[in-house]
Amino acid sequence: MFRELKQKLIILENRKPYSSQTGEYIRELNMLDWIHSSLRLDGSLLARPETEKILKGSFIENASLNDHILIERYGDLVKSAENKLAMSYNLNKDMISSFNKILTGGDSSYRRENPILVSLSYNPPHPSEIEEQMDILMNWFYSSDMEMNPVRKAACLHLRIIEIYPFEEFSEATARAAMYYYLMENGFPPFEIRMKEQEYNMAVTEYLKRENAELFCLEAERSLLSKMEILIQLTDRKGVTY
Repeated sequence: MFRELKQKLIILENRKPYSSQTGEYIRELNMLDWIHSSLRLDGSLLARPETEKILKGSFIENASLNDHILIERYGDLVKSAENKLAMSYNLNKDMISSFNKILTGGDSSYRRENPILVSLSYNPPHPSEIEEQMDILMNWFYSSDMEMNPVRKAACLHLRIIEIYPFEEFSEATARAAMYYYLMENGFPPFEIRMKEQEYNMAVTEYLKRENAELFCLEAERSLLSKMEILIQLTDRKGVTY
């Protein structure tokens, strides 16, 4: 599947530069895919059109104030990632913490408690181990032999951050942000993870219990392939409308 992803990436690269209208539409689509997917996988019941309206500044009556605040923070997170990417910053431990800081509204400290994650049937490492575990993670990330397939490397990074569960809040969302950023570094777009919340939790649990990343890696590749097919349609110079 990665060969097909690379082929589609080459097609998209050869179609650049996009028109300003197409480029802005794709940017908004990428932001919405990232934000709505992450909200949904964390249990939000907001529909995609509602998320989009809030992103564009509307107030939705059936959404809570916290929903509005969180979506605004997500928007700031995506913009921060775009800015860092424009300056060619490579993903690192400090950047991962900065993503979490944006989502929490100011606190990016490592957790001090040792929670039981009921939805994942998992008890993460003791807080005293987090710093060392994050260093081990980044050593793996910088030296990984998976460079030929950045999609799987990004998916495994996401799983390993959740395994450490480093932050008091938004560890899963921060793990997804790290995954998306690394993919963007490699030319791929953020995408809607096409799994229901229960399916996502099952795929993560499969890794946590058996170190089997295949379920999530396959779905990440499938979801990204679907997104890139959409982008190819949008950038078709024969005049596809949207």
